[in-house]
Amino acid sequence: MRREETVWRRLAVYLPGLIAAALLQAVPRSSALIPVPDLLFLFPMMAGLWTTGYDGFAVGLAAGFLRDYMAGRGYGVGMLIGMFTGLLAGLAAREGWRQYAIRGGMLIAAVTLFYEILMSLFAWLWPLNGVRSSLGLYIRLTLSRYPSRLLSNLFGALLLTGFFVLAFKHRKKRRWNRENSVDVRGGESLAE
Repeated sequence: MRREETVWRRLAVYLPGLIAAALLQAVPRSSALIPVPDLLFLFPMMAGLWTTGYDGFAVGLAAGFLRDYMAGRGYGVGMLIGMFTGLLAGLAAREGWRQYAIRGGMLIAAVTLFYEILMSLFAWLWPLNGVRSSLGLYIRLTLSRYPSRLLSNLFGALLLTGFFVLAFKHRKKRRWNRENSVDVRGGESLAE
């Protein structure tokens, strides 16, 4: 996406996308064996990579708020993680699809690992069921789930990239003159 996009067009893409991601995250899953991409975690990252501005920051705050609201916990942790993820992605954003894919893949791998370890630490500090376990057990469980979480997040990132490509697609307008059909592609005329 170009930075020249209007704020209204960005909002028209980001708000329905965030609402759809939140609704997909809230759907109960029949099986915990199949990892599902965390779209509220990926959305600010992809928005930050897609633009070099502060869109990732704003989308990260909104996604973090939705995450915290749906989890029923205190506000702040999800918003902070979303905000920093969006800012980090905005810093890593550069022109060109090859750089987008390489930097995006590395960022998803690193931030997914950091996020999973951080959530394990929070689960150890504030257990929901009141039973305390060792931090090493939480970390080992997190590291055993990491490859499947990474693959699902990479798949989700591809889906969100497709969403952004379709949402911010620029349509070229053709000039058509009914009286004089002129080739406007440039170059020399073939008639001469």
